[in-house]
Amino acid sequence: MILLSDMNISEYDERQISLMKETLSLFESEKVTLKKLIDNLEGLLFCLQSVDIQWKNDFHEYWFVLEQIYAVALFRNESISPDDPDLLDALRHLNELLSK
Repeated sequence: MILLSDMNISEYDERQISLMKETLSLFESEKVTLKKLIDNLEGLLFCLQSVDIQWKNDFHEYWFVLEQIYAVALFRNESISPDDPDLLDALRHLNELLSK
């Protein structure tokens, strides 16, 4: 896994990454919905300019898990359990990518 600390990240990208962390934190404290989390992370990810492409691909992979969980729940008209193992795993990986 490529770490953020190993990259020469612009000040602009540092702000976007900070917003990503904040959005994840808001979701984990139940202050934003999964849909809002997905939308915000996607928008911020596409704004990144100086981040390694492999890191972006890794982040997108776990972001996409969130997107799939949301889409399936929406299609089935079901609620998403906060204890869903796939959800928790994706969140853990996203937090790891953002913290290193």
